[in-house]
Amino acid sequence: MTTTSKARTSSGNSPLEIAFTAPLLSYVRARVGAWTARAGLPAQRREEFVLAVDEVASNAVRHGGGHGLLRLYERHGALYCRMSDEGPGFPGRVIAPAATAESGRGLWMVQRLTDHLDITAGATGTVVTLAVALPTR
Repeated sequence: MTTTSKARTSSGNSPLEIAFTAPLLSYVRARVGAWTARAGLPAQRREEFVLAVDEVASNAVRHGGGHGLLRLYERHGALYCRMSDEGPGFPGRVIAPAATAESGRGLWMVQRLTDHLDITAGATGTVVTLAVALPTR
């Protein structure tokens, strides 16, 4: 596990980076929850954001080579989480799953729980960026 932090944001949080694997997913959830609380994200939005981050991190482990890198930062009144992995990627378009589908709800749910979702897939892996707005101060 690797965690790093650098210059502080307006909320006092330093950007957070975590290299993760499956055994560290609960650690990722805890760190993201604590970081977003310090940033001032209200409890319900915080729970939704942590759930969305967990879904993307779990996908990175499951489909992206067994590990990923998370970077959490604040910019222009929003919290961003950028996760990268070494997976083959997929079309960046997220569509609602069929009611009878047994899987495929994760990124659709992430899109519903966040204010922004961007997926970029390339030869070296996939990068998913999600964001939520902070309340105005």
